[in-house]
Amino acid sequence: MRSMEERKAVARRFGDLVTRLARERGIAVESGAGGRQELARKLDINVSMVSRALDGDVLPQIWQFARWAKVLNYPLRNLMVESGVIAAEDWPEDGTPVVPSVTSPSQPLTPEAAADAWQITNPIIRRGLIASIENALAMQAEENGQSGVNGGAAARG
Repeated sequence: MRSMEERKAVARRFGDLVTRLARERGIAVESGAGGRQELARKLDINVSMVSRALDGDVLPQIWQFARWAKVLNYPLRNLMVESGVIAAEDWPEDGTPVVPSVTSPSQPLTPEAAADAWQITNPIIRRGLIASIENALAMQAEENGQSGVNGGAAARG
């Protein structure tokens, strides 16, 4: 798990990278120039979150990284690796991203391990994430013709 200082450094690297990319694409992201509002509209998030990300104060939600990459016309892998969100070895150039190893490779990833890997520590957010994953597993098991409870538990390991 990363320290608070490491998380802040990653947020600053992300902010520096997306600021550079936006400027290279002709988006004036200086405060009051209108580019932050443009990005907020394209990203479908509020301008305050855009400003905080550009300033290196916060990282986007995990599901928002793909939007940033698309809006900035930049490969998602490069965005995440160059900013330090994910290590290059965790997303090989010719492969798909992997969640950092938090369980035995032979064991399926559990909802709890996913929350740990994504550094979700707020108890309310964590419970919501785990419940959502468990619900999705049960729904998938039901769709696959398995018992929702047993199928979900089997899928979780």
